[in-house]
Amino acid sequence: MSRTIVLAGLSGSGKSTALNVFEDLGYAVVQNLPVELGQSWLAWAKREFPERSLAIGLHLPSESEPYPDWIKAEDILLICLEASDQVLVRRFSETRRRHPWSTNWETLVETLAHERQCLVPYRDHCHHHVDTTSMRASELRQFFLETFSEGVHQIQLNVVTFGFKRGVPPYVDLCSDVRFLPNPYWDLSLRDLTGHDEAVSRVVLAHPEAQRWLKEQIESIQWQYKAFVDAGKSYLTIGVGCTGGRHRSVAMALALAQGLSERGLAVNIRHRETPAPGTT
Repeated sequence: MSRTIVLAGLSGSGKSTALNVFEDLGYAVVQNLPVELGQSWLAWAKREFPERSLAIGLHLPSESEPYPDWIKAEDILLICLEASDQVLVRRFSETRRRHPWSTNWETLVETLAHERQCLVPYRDHCHHHVDTTSMRASELRQFFLETFSEGVHQIQLNVVTFGFKRGVPPYVDLCSDVRFLPNPYWDLSLRDLTGHDEAVSRVVLAHPEAQRWLKEQIESIQWQYKAFVDAGKSYLTIGVGCTGGRHRSVAMALALAQGLSERGLAVNIRHRETPAPGTT
């Protein structure tokens, strides 16, 4: 069932981090939306994304104004984020960013007090009040994942094969080199085949080292996957490479994906150099 979430909060309190989580959860997200445009955006988004949940990061008015009627709707969940002045000042100092309401005649503490006053009507009406004073960004992500994820949070697990002669893909999180296995390229009966072919797969997987690699990789990736989930990550990409990306890496990656699938993990597999037959 779709839902609509509105986030109001102080600058630096973690709104962007929270909205990124909602985006990872499949919500249609808009950031820094002026309050007066909220009703119009909701009407458009519900037409454009009828099956998706929605999340709005509000840009608060810089002057105290009446609490907007459109947020009072029963299907809207309002979340308010705050943090102490001391922590907010430190965060702005660390990021070296200027407060969006900053002026030449106000200090940062004065600007925060002004913004906090404008937040009062939203804090008084909110369904969830989240104080991020003692929360790291990773802890805030985990809080929102645990609170608003429908079902168990999972990350996208990708396996990509490649040839080292063209370089390691820059988006790989974990990289494995299977060039320690004998190269089927030097067998003339296998040279024109790829790891997608059973003849090549059978030869590659017949080596004891290949079976040991598979066993150890599956065990390692399984616990690392859980660690990535616990850390609130959204993607885990595993690279498997050989010299040309045609024989050993493909055969081993296919066997790895199958082994991970048998452990209950959903795996997407892609071959940079040697797409599966029938694909481009």
